[in-house]
Amino acid sequence: MIQTDFLEAIQRERMIRRGDRILVAVSGGSDSTALLALFAGAAADLGIDLHVAHLDHGWRGKASARDAESVRRLALSYRLPVTVGQLDPAVWRRRPSSREARARTLRRRFLEATAAEVGAQRIALGHTLDDQAESLLLRLLRGSGRRGLAGIYPVVDGLYIRPLLGLRRADLRAWLRARRLRWREDVTNRDLSLTRNRVRRRLLPLLERDFNPRATEVLARAANLLRDEEEWLESLTGEAYGAVASEQPQGVALDAERLGAMPRALRRRVARRAVARCLGHLRGIDQRHVDRALALLQRGKPRSLDLPKGLRVSRDDDTLVFRVRDAERAETAEVAGMCPVPGELRFPLLRLTARLAEEGKPLPKPGPDRALLDADLVKGPLVVRPRRPGDRFHPQGSPGTRRLKSFLIDRKVPVDERGRIPLVLSGEKIAWVVGHRIDDRFKITPATRRVLVLTKETR
Repeated sequence: MIQTDFLEAIQRERMIRRGDRILVAVSGGSDSTALLALFAGAAADLGIDLHVAHLDHGWRGKASARDAESVRRLALSYRLPVTVGQLDPAVWRRRPSSREARARTLRRRFLEATAAEVGAQRIALGHTLDDQAESLLLRLLRGSGRRGLAGIYPVVDGLYIRPLLGLRRADLRAWLRARRLRWREDVTNRDLSLTRNRVRRRLLPLLERDFNPRATEVLARAANLLRDEEEWLESLTGEAYGAVASEQPQGVALDAERLGAMPRALRRRVARRAVARCLGHLRGIDQRHVDRALALLQRGKPRSLDLPKGLRVSRDDDTLVFRVRDAERAETAEVAGMCPVPGELRFPLLRLTARLAEEGKPLPKPGPDRALLDADLVKGPLVVRPRRPGDRFHPQGSPGTRRLKSFLIDRKVPVDERGRIPLVLSGEKIAWVVGHRIDDRFKITPATRRVLVLTKETR
């Protein structure tokens, strides 16, 4: 039953393709231990390779080290390669008030960097139906809208996959016990100072005991319904946004009259999309801020206002304009992520696509917005990020590596534009300075068998 549900979820959500390498994130707990066991049992039939990853957060001293060693041994028992990362405990002393959020960010960076290093096309996470129900309650208590209440998605950005999202944690533990597979218990899961633990250990048991014994399944089902509806509403929002929005490098202008004539719910969603286009995210922007921005549509209201994250909204006779005061900071922040190969990565104002050239057909012409690379030299999903101090690459046609800063100075790129140039990396190497030059180590040669075509489109 468990194995069948696992495989059906993979097929239904189109999580993997034959030939993929899957990076399986394993903490050592029951959920991720089951995830690895299920993948190990199905890998040959699915036609995939597996690589195990574990991040030691350094929260619990020797207990954390034992967790890492347990994951190493588990991976070896399946004859799988494993990468174990370790964080400096000083990370938590510097930011004690945001430990959970900080941990999620650092874990994501570790997993994405490891995926790029080992050439993995997907990162598998062990979230379960219980996690889905907990997330819905947490977000409801925080006042999230429909998108937040949609909970955890089975596939995110074509990179993260969650095959256990329809399975109960208790059922997975019973499955592990039947196979005499052990897991580690994280004592921090009993720490009731953490909100999620209180929801897991107090609120959900209370709902199941006093209101509905199937409360967890009901909540998870509600999240799934909201997710389906959210996807449909997003398509409507895209159409409405396209009808009223005009995007420029400095921001987004919305036709005030047509925006004001929309139903209130759609008006809010279009405004939120304008914010996301400007900032690259919606962190720190909630419904109150969106409503304040939309209030500028009314006559007699102030003509402009400042919102968090450097966002300024202003109204003239015909448009509602969203801009970021520090444009360079915003544009740099938005250009960061991973692009599957093949696949695409969308940013607010640009899209990067990666595809294999069709065999037997003429190659497209390279240019500022298109690069041709030797596909067999490219590792896994491509990392896209802005420039960092000390970056070096080997410009095509030059005798060796040089500092990216010096390269851009020689090309007379203005200083205020250098931080906004996306870089495409394969592993730790810069493969393409978008708009300028590829790295000589990735160029196509007479020996090249497959060509990877990268294309940048301004949106």
